[in-house]
Amino acid sequence: LREFLLELHEEQREEKIQYVEVRIAARRFIADGATWAELLIVASNTAMLLDDPQMRLILLVNRDSPLQFVTECEEMIANGLPAAFVGIDLAGDEVRFPDVKVFEKCFDLARSASLGTTVHCGEFGDARNVWDALDQLGPDRISHGLAVAGERALAERLIRDDVLIEMSISSNLALGAVKSLAEHPLPRLIEAGLDISLNTDIPVETGANFAAEMRFAKELLPDGEELILAMAEAARRHAFCRL
Repeated sequence: LREFLLELHEEQREEKIQYVEVRIAARRFIADGATWAELLIVASNTAMLLDDPQMRLILLVNRDSPLQFVTECEEMIANGLPAAFVGIDLAGDEVRFPDVKVFEKCFDLARSASLGTTVHCGEFGDARNVWDALDQLGPDRISHGLAVAGERALAERLIRDDVLIEMSISSNLALGAVKSLAEHPLPRLIEAGLDISLNTDIPVETGANFAAEMRFAKELLPDGEELILAMAEAARRHAFCRL
């Protein structure tokens, strides 16, 4: 974990990124034998030592997590996550595991601890998944949100609640959420007036970096230099660490 964070930090520095948030899938490390204390302390201590760019962490919880693991996450959040952790994220298969009610306490505790909140939804699921996330968990950000395209009432809700969409074009293409770059709904989501940022999502699996996301965005928005700058500003404004 320490080596991964150091390598990622060096990559982000080379790409001239100023601030980066990294999701930590706790269940992976705990399944491999790490304790909660080891995981949280190693991750936080490593991130807190890094600068240029500043690195902060998001605790990722999977939708298919056993109830015991969810309870452990609640306990960790309630007891106070180490300093580098600035948010929590709900991720995983939204089609097979659409019910988010079991995670309500996690999100309530996170808000009480002044942590940011984000939910992966609307990538393979439909607009209902996004509505449920907003109504039941009240996240600050939505990851992907492809299903929002063409849903005017849902877009208006996101705008009203000041919710950012974290867009990862490389992931959407690699996983087959969109069939081709030309069909990606990013231009329609921008036209709807939504706050959007560019993200790599699963770089370990896709091999994509932020430069790749920028290339995809420029292909989708050939005359959109101002729009891309606006996405960078939206990312800064919605960062979980005050910048």
